[in-house]
Amino acid sequence: MSPPRTGATGVRPRTRTRLAALSLALLLLSSGCLGGVADSLSGGPETTIDFRERTDASGLTYQTDGGGAGNGDDGVYVADYDRDGWQDVLAVGGERPALFRNDNGTFERDAAFPTFDGAVKGALFFDYDGDGWDDLLVLRSHAEPVLLHNDGGTFERSGEELGNLTYPMGATAADYDGDGDSDLLVYQSGDWKHGKPEGYFGLHKYVREDNGNPNVLYENTDDGFERVADSGLSDAARWSLAASFVDLNGDGRQDVHVANDYNTDAVYLNRGNGTFEARPIRGNTSRNGMSSEIADVNGDGAQDVFTTNIYLPLDEVEDKERYERLRLLFGYVIKSGRTKGNTMMVNDGSGNLTDRAVAYGVRQGGWGWAASLTDLDNDGDRDLIHATQNVVRIDRDDPHYTLPMLFERDGDSFENLDASERNLTEHDGRGLVSFDYDRDGDMDVVIAPYDGEVTVYENVGVGADADSLAFRVADANGSTVYGAEVTVSGGPDGSTAVQQTVGSDFLSQEGRVSHVGVGGAETVDLAVRWPDGTERTFEDVATNRRVLITKGGVETVVEYDD
Repeated sequence: MSPPRTGATGVRPRTRTRLAALSLALLLLSSGCLGGVADSLSGGPETTIDFRERTDASGLTYQTDGGGAGNGDDGVYVADYDRDGWQDVLAVGGERPALFRNDNGTFERDAAFPTFDGAVKGALFFDYDGDGWDDLLVLRSHAEPVLLHNDGGTFERSGEELGNLTYPMGATAADYDGDGDSDLLVYQSGDWKHGKPEGYFGLHKYVREDNGNPNVLYENTDDGFERVADSGLSDAARWSLAASFVDLNGDGRQDVHVANDYNTDAVYLNRGNGTFEARPIRGNTSRNGMSSEIADVNGDGAQDVFTTNIYLPLDEVEDKERYERLRLLFGYVIKSGRTKGNTMMVNDGSGNLTDRAVAYGVRQGGWGWAASLTDLDNDGDRDLIHATQNVVRIDRDDPHYTLPMLFERDGDSFENLDASERNLTEHDGRGLVSFDYDRDGDMDVVIAPYDGEVTVYENVGVGADADSLAFRVADANGSTVYGAEVTVSGGPDGSTAVQQTVGSDFLSQEGRVSHVGVGGAETVDLAVRWPDGTERTFEDVATNRRVLITKGGVETVVEYDD
């Protein structure tokens, strides 16, 4: 590895050896010798997406009970809480939450994990005290959140007072005010047991005075957490289901995206003075926003946003009797007009988001919930998988919309794959995460259903020659640096920008370890920008491994077996 260079923002040109190889490939193409050359030009051999159900074998056995009214409380949350290099899982939605320790790819329940009074709605792993150990926020309905301090891999109540919340769905964290610690945003919804959203029947209706509950911003101070009353994030009582801290306009400050049920989604741009400018996203987002998944989808360096919604293709139902049953069952959704599918909000670089779901081929996703934009086949571009609610079967002989929705990136769009052919099964899905639980270099998937068994799917489709690089940006204490951005160059698709976030989504949280597929590339270059403006470039970083990135360099954590 070449010595890192301070202040560099680009990457060096490809070496003469690589240029020579490319010239030879072009010569072979012109002479008609196509065998194997197309693979080398695209970055590696043909790859596929395929899974194998491994729930029992993995040891991650957990039953949800459907106890959460309305949207449920059935989720999965990932963190390496004991810092042994294996990512662990918290499962919520059963009789009590359960923490599963990952022991070399096999999970075992942590018997010392605390118990809680009342129903747990959601959770968030984040290192609130900056000591390098992920702490845990536990959210309860109509109660005060519980903040657990991670003391060397053991959780204990911190004693932090956060005040009562009404109906919290989840949380996200980042250093929004730039003072060097992790602040907290809890997003809240409404309780379906006691009423319906104001936008229940209105299509394209921007509801200014909704009847949900306001989101709550907490500033991390030297004396604990304090509620921020005048930030602009808590001004409206929404039915929010997911939110993300993310720098959308490239100014180095953490903005916020919020997905709202029965209302327009919204972006809040960070003004840099402790307040946010609200920008409701009108038009196509005036539906049922369920997720807030962040990624650079088109490779332009700006972070885009994918949001699941509802797609009910009743025009495909030929059985009139079945059509009437569906119309009666889902009449309230149909009348609202909010059944037109997912949104893929492409960022122009200044924080303006435009829906491109139709162009990308991801509009039709059934009744979607948590989502993950990740490279499932390590070919260098991001694929998409999201959970679906198993209540909208159109044809009993074709359960397409009751399976997890699986989209493979194909050039400038996505191809909707048959999930059953990839060994995925039907779920009344809610929470979903992708992470490399067996540490073999590809992304596995865990799904939490509304009422049923949490299911583990091992990724078995990636070929041996399709490599990846996983990384985490950390400070001197080992704490994840939220807001750091890593541009990976040298893979088959040019470059991709990955922003380090807490990884929160609807009833889900992915690990702080970022994953990029690199095809057949043996090395890549990493251009890293820290929130304080520091920039470093690390050249010829070997792939097929997980690394830790600090300002001092790149350290290999584990090298994957071939």
